[in-house]
Amino acid sequence: MASKLPFLLTSLFVTSLLSGYCEDARAAEPSDSFNKYILEAVQQLAHDYPSEGYDISKAYTHNIPYGSGVIKASEPPLTMCVAATAEIMITAINLYVKETGDKTPYTYLPPETWNRMRPTDIRSHIWVDPHLDAYGTADALVTFGIGKRVKFSELTPGSFVNINRTNKSGHSVTFLGFLDAQGNELPSYSDKVAGFKYFSSQGKGHNGDAGFAYRYAFFAKPNSTPVCPTLPPSKHRDCNIIWSTGQKMLNTGYVMMPSKWDAATRDKNFKAILAGFYKQNRSRGPDFLGLSKNLTETQFKDAILKTDTMQINPVFLNNMTTDD
Repeated sequence: MASKLPFLLTSLFVTSLLSGYCEDARAAEPSDSFNKYILEAVQQLAHDYPSEGYDISKAYTHNIPYGSGVIKASEPPLTMCVAATAEIMITAINLYVKETGDKTPYTYLPPETWNRMRPTDIRSHIWVDPHLDAYGTADALVTFGIGKRVKFSELTPGSFVNINRTNKSGHSVTFLGFLDAQGNELPSYSDKVAGFKYFSSQGKGHNGDAGFAYRYAFFAKPNSTPVCPTLPPSKHRDCNIIWSTGQKMLNTGYVMMPSKWDAATRDKNFKAILAGFYKQNRSRGPDFLGLSKNLTETQFKDAILKTDTMQINPVFLNNMTTDD
């Protein structure tokens, strides 16, 4: 019993904290959102795998049981940002299934889609492969029919954000709340918002809190002095985030409840992706995806679905934040 007490106290504290500073934002939370489970997943991972180390080429802090399979970690506990986003979603789905008994997410998003890197795997889209029309997690969710894009101003805790910085690096994170220019947490969006609190994996090696940790992000808005306030040492900053109302530079959205997932939309999008790749491969040749341009469309689709042809977007190769 004693060993569980720290987690119980942490759980109660985090739940109280989230409900306190997000009360007004939660009042506007979409009725179809999965954010409750995303926040529970963040809480669990922050407790079980805090600051276990960062490596851009590694994914997942541990092997994760998932349905009838396992999401395989490449070199646990090291992980990076897009893998952190995926692990949060995977953990949230497991929590949802445990609570509700509804196992349909395991069929809709089977283990291999989190393990492999094909055009029809969600991992490839969350990894923001440059070949795909994806600029962040929100785009991946829309493509798979499991989520929606929303404006940054409409975000509620448990949503997802992909940021770009003025140094041409990027990051994939879970949104936890709005911040003012002094780093104070705000209950809802207003003209006082200068940034936001997030959870993800970032840093360098095993230095400091590299790996799963919280960060305080601040925007560099056009024609304005970038915001980067002095904060207590425990609150690590991520400054010079590019402000944008466009989804290519500030990609924002949330996961819907599984009852709202749309397989018809997903399958239509998959068909368009594969057809588009086939046309491009015929014109560009093997240098495009490593497949012969002389394949028929059926042969091409068979080949590309047998091979992990996708890659991580190079913009995520540097997840150093201001205080790392």
